[in-house]
Amino acid sequence: MNVEPQSKGLIEIRDLGVVFGCNGGTIEAVKSVSLTVKPGEFVSLIGPSGCGKSTLLNIVAGFVKPSSGTVKVDGMPVIGPSANRGVVFQQYSLFPWLKVRENVEFGLRMQGMPSGQRETTARTLLGLAGLLAFENHYPDQLSGGMKQRVGIVRALATSPQVLLMDEPFGALDAQTRVVMQEILTNMWQQFRLSVLFITHDIEESIFLSDRVFVMTARPGCIKAEIVVPLPRPRTPEMTASTEFIGMVQRLKALIREESLAAMGSELQDGGLSGFGMAVGPSGVAEVI
Repeated sequence: MNVEPQSKGLIEIRDLGVVFGCNGGTIEAVKSVSLTVKPGEFVSLIGPSGCGKSTLLNIVAGFVKPSSGTVKVDGMPVIGPSANRGVVFQQYSLFPWLKVRENVEFGLRMQGMPSGQRETTARTLLGLAGLLAFENHYPDQLSGGMKQRVGIVRALATSPQVLLMDEPFGALDAQTRVVMQEILTNMWQQFRLSVLFITHDIEESIFLSDRVFVMTARPGCIKAEIVVPLPRPRTPEMTASTEFIGMVQRLKALIREESLAAMGSELQDGGLSGFGMAVGPSGVAEVI
């Protein structure tokens, strides 16, 4: 398996729009989104709930077709799922009847790789993730963080050019989440895949990413692009730096604006258009 830095993995999203049918009407989920993920770059998408982050990722994965616009990976239009795009979800999507190494080998077996080569590849990756001692365990014998590590390893096993991650650490406790962020950034340093990462966690997006895109409330557009100048490899100590804290504050302000906008829109959609919105003494939006 090739673990050298890749020159492939260019993601190009141009003028993307998504409209869903809903109760006889339509909902515009994503509007005129354009962004590029360069080969080997780690890019995060953040924004208020319901802004279309996961929809955007599912389009790049090939699970959802856009209503307008185009998505290309290395110049080829995305028309469906492909082995060159690995996907990791928030839910642990392991096969419970297969052992850990068998889960990692699954995609390789589907590609027709010989059993000896499959085993070598799987064991190498499990070793990098600190899971080799658990190769013969079943998923229900693992902790949540370990299950997600297996999911990441399985996604990497087929040597994709792109890794798509939809809040992969969202279900983990805070301490495990921090450890998983370090493990992921270390593994990314090894493979240098192009990563599109969806998260609600602002600190997480900064710690992991080269760039962070902020999306607006629905319909989701790109509100801002933040370049993360922190050197690599990233270390936990960086989160206490003035530079890191400044980026957190800037992103929080941007997200707060859109969260308030989303709440106001939902109140109007729910028949409360006669009410206004204000920020109470606690800093929380209130209906007035």
